[in-house]
Amino acid sequence: MNHLSEKQPEFYHDIIEPLQKKKNIQHAYLIETNFVKEKEQYVLDFVEKLFLLKLDENKISKEKLHLLLENNTFPDLKMLIPSGNVIRKEELRNLKNSLQEKAVYEGFQIYIVFEAEKLNASSANTILKFLEEPEENIIAILVTDTRYKMLDTILSRCQVLSLKKEVEEEKEYLPETLFFLEQIANRKHKNLLLNYQELYEKVCSDKQQTGKIIQELLFLFTTQLEDCFLQNEKLEYNQIEASFTEEELLQMLSILQKKQDALQYNINLKLWLNSLLIALMEV
Repeated sequence: MNHLSEKQPEFYHDIIEPLQKKKNIQHAYLIETNFVKEKEQYVLDFVEKLFLLKLDENKISKEKLHLLLENNTFPDLKMLIPSGNVIRKEELRNLKNSLQEKAVYEGFQIYIVFEAEKLNASSANTILKFLEEPEENIIAILVTDTRYKMLDTILSRCQVLSLKKEVEEEKEYLPETLFFLEQIANRKHKNLLLNYQELYEKVCSDKQQTGKIIQELLFLFTTQLEDCFLQNEKLEYNQIEASFTEEELLQMLSILQKKQDALQYNINLKLWLNSLLIALMEV
């Protein structure tokens, strides 16, 4: 928990401390990770805190709880990590069925759905049914990079918690990200394809680097949506100025997310960039 308090002080002080004092525990949480590197560890830190709220040290010590969670062997915690692009309803049912009728250590039972944005229409309905009919002492945690990928019906049934992008992460690909952002910002004034070759050579010659840049753009745009786009203000970032409507921003977020997902496959990066630019020009 020291790790969480040091790296994510706002999350810790705004969420963890009040939770500890009031013990106002919700039946469902959605954690928006904002692409932080250590998101899995932060989620597990939060889960450990929830378990500690109802810990009976006659059943299990804090030290043993921590060790079991670290080794992913704590029986009252179940996790779903998607192996493909879609979470199927059968996976959710199996996850829910894997919980015991009674917690092994007589506290909470918690299930985590990572990459919750991969819920399709069918599985989204399944998780909604779980959230609408919560069972006593069972807590659902959905994890996604950004809340804007999630259905409003799911968001409305969860307490939404947000991690913050960490300073050292923001700077990792900053020059390349700014160059890409500059091209997007000028999309209404010049043809993005005119800078196609330069853009490819500067930022898209490596799949891993390209993925990082897209993550940073997604984070930047979602942050701006929250901070200023709803007031119809301009994006000003490191002397780059652009004006987007909320609708345009959401369209670009959707495009970037879909293109990011495509990077996990064996693709031609030049063709990938070409299709990305064309899609952005059509916004």
